[in-house]
Amino acid sequence: MNKLCPMPGCSVERITRDGPDFLHVAAHGTRPGSRCPDCGRASRAVHSRYRRRPVDLPSLGRALRIDLRVRRFYCHNAACARHTFAERLPELLRPHARRTRRLAEAQGRVGVALGGEGGARLLQHLSMPASADTVLRLVRGLPLPEQEPPHVVGVDDWALRKGRTYGTILVDLERRRVLDLLPDRTAETLADWLRCQPQVAVAARDRSTEYARGIALGAPGARQVADRWHLLANMRQVLERWLAGAHARLRHLPPGPGASAGTRLGSRTGPFRRTRAEGAARLGRRARRVALYEEVRRRHAAGERLLAIGRAMNLAVGTVRKYAYAESFPVPEARPLRSSILDPYLARLEARLAEGCENGLALWRELRAAGFTGTAKQVHRWLAEHRTAPAQNTPHKWRDGPPAAKQMPAGPGRLALAGAAGVAPRPTPGGVADIRCSPRDTGRAGPRDRERGRTGPPVHHARARERHEPEG
Repeated sequence: MNKLCPMPGCSVERITRDGPDFLHVAAHGTRPGSRCPDCGRASRAVHSRYRRRPVDLPSLGRALRIDLRVRRFYCHNAACARHTFAERLPELLRPHARRTRRLAEAQGRVGVALGGEGGARLLQHLSMPASADTVLRLVRGLPLPEQEPPHVVGVDDWALRKGRTYGTILVDLERRRVLDLLPDRTAETLADWLRCQPQVAVAARDRSTEYARGIALGAPGARQVADRWHLLANMRQVLERWLAGAHARLRHLPPGPGASAGTRLGSRTGPFRRTRAEGAARLGRRARRVALYEEVRRRHAAGERLLAIGRAMNLAVGTVRKYAYAESFPVPEARPLRSSILDPYLARLEARLAEGCENGLALWRELRAAGFTGTAKQVHRWLAEHRTAPAQNTPHKWRDGPPAAKQMPAGPGRLALAGAAGVAPRPTPGGVADIRCSPRDTGRAGPRDRERGRTGPPVHHARARERHEPEG
C-alpha cells in the first residue's frame, strides 16, 4: 500500500472511498523521534497526538485527502521556550500547510502557464480545485528559475506612475525575459548594475543621453545600438508633429480623384441637423478649446516646458504637444457617420416627400406601421431639412416671405366697414373676399409707422366672405 501511495516519512494504514469523487488515506509518521525547531534538541518522549487533513495529488481521477496522525514531543531543554513541539515532515508538507508540497507545486505550475482565473478553471476539472487567489499565491511561492548570464541587454524606462515616477527596465533580448527593475533612470544606477554583469556585449537603448552615459560608465566595452522600435517611434513622433503643424494647410488641399461620388436614394451624407441649443453648446466647447490652444501657445512661446504647461493647465502632455506645435487651431477630423434607426426608412420618406406629403406626424404614423420604433421628433428633424415650404404652424418671424392673409367669414357689417374704408374686396378662387386696410387708408399709424415717427389711429383690417355668382 505504501508503494501504491508513497508518502515520505509516513506509513499508509488504509485507503477508503468517500463517495464517487473522493479518496481518504489514513497515515502516520514512522520516525522514532524529532528535533525541536527552536533549540534543535532531539526528543522521543511523546506528549500527545492530533490529526492533520491536508489535500494531496489526485489518484485515479479522484481528489485525495490524507488523514494524518501527528505526534507531539516533549522538549527536555530547560532553557528552550518551547515545552512541546509537533513532529516535522519536511518532504511531505510544510508546517501549518493544508496541501502537500507536490500538490502545491503542481497547482503553481498550472498557474504559471494559465494565470489565476484560467488555472482555477482547469484545476477544477483535474480534481485539484483551488481559487484564483490561491493559484496566484502558489505561483509567487515557486522558486525562481536559474538564469543564464545575459549577453544582449535592452534598456528602457518604465512608469511606476505615468508622468510622475519612472524607473529602468532591463530585458534579456535573446531569451525575451525581464532581468531587473531599477528604481530610477539615472546613469549611476544603470552603471552599478552593469558592473555586476561584465559579460554584456551589446546594449540596446533609446536615444536618451542618460542611458548612453550609464552604459559607457558601467560597460565601456559593450556596443550601444538604437533598437528598431525606438527608431520607428521617433519617426512617427516627428511625422505627427509636422502634420499637426500643417493641419490647417492640409485641410485646404483639393480632394483627390474619385473622392466625391454621387449619393444613392435613401442614404445620408451627413448627420441630422442639430437643435439651436446643441449648436450653442458646440460653439461654447469650441471656444473653450480655442482659449486653451491660445494659452498653451502663449506659455510655450514664453519658454515653459511642455510637462510644466500640462501640469499647470491640467492637460495631457500629448494635447499640450499638439497645441504647441500647431500653426493654427487643429480642427478635429469629422467623425465617421454612425447609423441611425431612421436610415432603413429614408427611401420611403424621400418617396413620400416626392409625392408631396410634408406632414411629419402622418409620415411618422406610416413608418410606425412599417416597423419604425423611433419617435415623431426624429421624423420632424429629418423633414425640417427637406421641406419645400414652411409648415403651417411655423411662426411668421421664421418664414422667408410675408405673412399669409387669414380668411374669415364676413357678414353685411364687415362688408359695410370695408366699403366705408374705401377698400374693394378682392375675390379669390375659393369664393373668399380678402379685404385689408392699410394705415394710410385709415389715417391711423401702425406699430412700424410709429417706429418711423408717424402718428395716427391704429390699423383696422376688414375681411369679408361673400359668395360670387356668375353674371346674368
